[in-house]
Amino acid sequence: MAEYREVVHERLYVKVPGGEQLRKTSAGRLKYLLATGWRETQRWQHPEHITIRLERTGHAPTMKILPKPPAPPPRAPRQGGPRGGFGRGGPRGPRTGPGGPRPQETQAPAQPQAAG
Repeated sequence: MAEYREVVHERLYVKVPGGEQLRKTSAGRLKYLLATGWRETQRWQHPEHITIRLERTGHAPTMKILPKPPAPPPRAPRQGGPRGGFGRGGPRGPRTGPGGPRPQETQAPAQPQAAG
């Protein structure tokens, strides 16, 4: 099995342009990386920052993309019961429009009379 190697290029900013002394945050970042197993292999000086090449070796990291879990079983169909079902209304009664319930037709439609 091939050896696993990780390489990172970090840009660390300096206090004074053209200087060598790192800013507090950059110094702390470099100190942390060296303490967690990274090794400095190269360094490039720029006017405003220093670019450092760091690498570490070891075992391959765990999978970053996990496999998807299986889909849950389908749900049972909903059953209409004495309090269930659709359109039964809630604590304020059945759903009605803004003007209240629709008026119901109470009279039977008129039947045409035969001429006689």
